[in-house]
Amino acid sequence: MKSSIYTLLAVVLLVLPQSCFYSDSELYRVDPVPGNPPVFSMITNLDTLYHPAVNDSLHVSYQVEIENGDFYYMYAVIANTAVYDSDTTRGSFWIYPELATDSGVDTLYIDLYYSTNSNSLADQVGYEATLEIIKFAVDFNLEDTK
Repeated sequence: MKSSIYTLLAVVLLVLPQSCFYSDSELYRVDPVPGNPPVFSMITNLDTLYHPAVNDSLHVSYQVEIENGDFYYMYAVIANTAVYDSDTTRGSFWIYPELATDSGVDTLYIDLYYSTNSNSLADQVGYEATLEIIKFAVDFNLEDTK
């Protein structure tokens, strides 16, 4: 009985160490081949306005088109406050005078995240993104809202 335990222990000690080693080979190496870079375009209703005024509220609508890539999401910030998508109209959001602390021109930053099309593992699973920042000047007329 004792000899069979020693024999089993010897076999286990001889077999298990080889299963713990890994040898690197070219068989497992893959270099991703990037696709065509994404082509980005955005159209908003603020494109033709110079310092659009926020008296009561300002409805901003946008349309994003990306060739050779996927659009992930949009993040907008004005007066150090995040602006969220409208729950009624897709591709739009509202800017209210309550977002500003005082009258004057402030900058609306629209951050757009979309795929890089690099074909890396992170790009394949959607964790690699390109950031495009669009800026618009917005005029808060707080005197007119009182």
